[in-house]
Amino acid sequence: MKILFLLDENIPYDLIGLLEKRGFKVNHLKKIGKVGIKNGEVYELAEEMNAWIVTRDADFQNMGRYISHQIAGIILFKLSKTRTNVILSAMQDLLRKYGDKLSEKHLTIMEDKQIRVYCFSVAILR
Repeated sequence: MKILFLLDENIPYDLIGLLEKRGFKVNHLKKIGKVGIKNGEVYELAEEMNAWIVTRDADFQNMGRYISHQIAGIILFKLSKTRTNVILSAMQDLLRKYGDKLSEKHLTIMEDKQIRVYCFSVAILR
């Protein structure tokens, strides 16, 4: 299955090219006419697409929402410098070190000096 990324409106367009060159499918909220939607709607859209959310919005590190939505995963950039080249470099670093983690649902937080990857397994008893 091909991995799909849904880029939040706060993510530079240049990331589209970087990801597509690596064989990923990419949608950007601005390109699909979804600017200004609420975070809950971003989750719902990502669920429909089975996509990874890529964002700079710290609200997406909320573990409860992350666990309760059937999304592919989240990549959150929490960098002190937010220039496009810094974000592109951070994504390249993530793909090089943790690209194998994209096959499972993870919350990945990119910080200046570290990458944190969280995996949660939730068992549902009936």
